[in-house]
Amino acid sequence: MKKSRLIDVALWILLSIGFFGAVSISYSNLSGNPCPYIWVVPICYVVLIAYGLMIASLVVPHIGCKHYFFIAGWGTAFLIALAGSLAEMLSGGGVCPTSGGGSIRGGNTGSIPMCYISLALTIGILLLFLIGPYRRVCDVYEQSNR
Repeated sequence: MKKSRLIDVALWILLSIGFFGAVSISYSNLSGNPCPYIWVVPICYVVLIAYGLMIASLVVPHIGCKHYFFIAGWGTAFLIALAGSLAEMLSGGGVCPTSGGGSIRGGNTGSIPMCYISLALTIGILLLFLIGPYRRVCDVYEQSNR
């Protein structure tokens, strides 16, 4: 398998994990396990849209839109994950939903706050995007300007 194909597969896997994780937390929010709010909107819905934009950046055929979709989605998901992770660390816990299915007010012992997982995912996604799709678009652009 070519290196670029392997990078694309890894990128799709990380984006899928993030997207379906956000779907799961959003569904839990609808079922009564609240996630934190930004004004009146649950953050889990904003993160879901952010991961959706990153996925859209890979399927949209227009080269210019790819970068805008990716940056809008990635920047939103990263900033929320970073803010949530910092708040989780500084407050001693209870800020983010947890991997054990616990809500923000009583995570299961030994479970990982989802904001930590999202922060790690967004960093990995950025690295894969930069060495994969972004690099290929830059190469095409440089070729066309010669």
